Amino acid sequence: MKKLFHFEYFPIIALLILCLVVGILTAKDYGESWDEPNIFIYANYSFQAYQHFLHPQALQLFSGDLNYYGPAYFMLAAASTKIIELVDPSLSVITAWHFVYFLTFLACTLMLYLLSRRWMSQWAAFGVALLFTSQPLIWGHSFINPKDIPFMTFFLASIYFGLKMMDASPESKWRGLIPAGIILGLTISIRVIGPFAGLLVVLYAIIKFPRKILTILPYYAVITCIVTYLTWPYLWKAPITNFFNSIKIMSAFPNIVPVLFMGKVYSSDQMPHRFFPTLLILQLTEPALILIIIGFVVSLWLFMRGKTREPILLFAGWFLIPALWVVLSHSNLYDNARQLLFLWPPLFMVAGMGIDQLMPVFKLPVLKAGLLIVLAMPGIVACIQLHPYEYIYYNSLIGGVPGAYRKFELDYWATSFQECFQYIDKTVEPGTRVVAVGAREVTKNLVRPDLSLDVTNRLSVPQRRTYYILATTRANLDLDFANCKNTKMVFAVQRDDALLSYVREVDPGQTCK
Repeated sequence: MKKLFHFEYFPIIALLILCLVVGILTAKDYGESWDEPNIFIYANYSFQAYQHFLHPQALQLFSGDLNYYGPAYFMLAAASTKIIELVDPSLSVITAWHFVYFLTFLACTLMLYLLSRRWMSQWAAFGVALLFTSQPLIWGHSFINPKDIPFMTFFLASIYFGLKMMDASPESKWRGLIPAGIILGLTISIRVIGPFAGLLVVLYAIIKFPRKILTILPYYAVITCIVTYLTWPYLWKAPITNFFNSIKIMSAFPNIVPVLFMGKVYSSDQMPHRFFPTLLILQLTEPALILIIIGFVVSLWLFMRGKTREPILLFAGWFLIPALWVVLSHSNLYDNARQLLFLWPPLFMVAGMGIDQLMPVFKLPVLKAGLLIVLAMPGIVACIQLHPYEYIYYNSLIGGVPGAYRKFELDYWATSFQECFQYIDKTVEPGTRVVAVGAREVTKNLVRPDLSLDVTNRLSVPQRRTYYILATTRANLDLDFANCKNTKMVFAVQRDDALLSYVREVDPGQTCK
């Protein structure tokens, strides 16, 4: 037992096992998110596309914008889901998919720990992992986000294995090259910005191993391109043309949606410059914010003294420069800038540099562990209070979730619709009309087959019999029906007195508009 506790990886393994147990017990609690239904279909389409691999001209494109996302992760998740369903047939398809996302998040935590160990002590790296997993926003996304959590994981893994590849001796070159190239290829086949991870690896090599880069880069690029091509059917007809077309489309993302920010509804392509920085400050826990500031100062001090340069350079390249570009370029952002979650890991690594300076003050291991638990506790408490809507978290700088209500987006993916439909399924008579405001795709999988479902953002036709309105508070859409008369709220999903979604009963003959 003593040897076990002194094993270097014991703390991180224990943390991952604890998280896994919690995930097994709670995965079924999370509702389907807005983007998931089409992704499930896209995954099946991508598998079927391989029958046209040798003659791609016969392949019909998938409808919608998902062509511009590579399906590599969606296919991996779909295959993993089938295995999980065999192990536990009682799980719903949605729960199985959510559990796969969560396993991906645990892999991200492990990668973050391993990358942090390059520059800091075991205790500090464990503190990074603990602080990361205890962030309510990240924990909540880890069950419901099929796009941004996987991309964050593979982006992080691309950097970790890319740096290992560059550090490897010439004798073990291929042991580093093959996994690094495969993972980067999969990263690009998740989101077209994936090459940015490879660029960071190349810049590291240019700074540290300028002579080695010419002997590694060609093979690295070839392996990456092969994997990307093999796992992205959209590229098969015209690899170069379609890849750059994806970059063009995704850099000016065409979907414009309303976004609630600081109490005002904006168009997503017209967000104020302060949008991302404000959300970052308000949705990290207070200890994380403090540690990031301390860690940044420490990293800058070490850089100036020439001791440890890599952390601050990686932070600048991975977070600071991209964040400044996003802020200054008026990027099309929505859903609380979830698209930028891949920029979060370097923030926690910088925080780890701050933790590393605090650890020597506490001599006994029990005191070190106690400090880390204290730092993680605000996030853990918030996760318990907000479950299963942890991703709506806001810290005390805005007054928590109550202070953010009607000022910022909360359940923007309408996962709370699951609870609303559970109420409707138990209480509403067959044939009753249910009007759902928004979340078009989610409602189709949740509604009882014998109900008449209408999905709209506007309702102005009176009905001859009682019907129900199911509304989300995303972008304050529900306020469109604030003047409805002779209606009553019969069910509501709330956290910390903030309304996420609700069901209203409308009397016959009434018009809601």
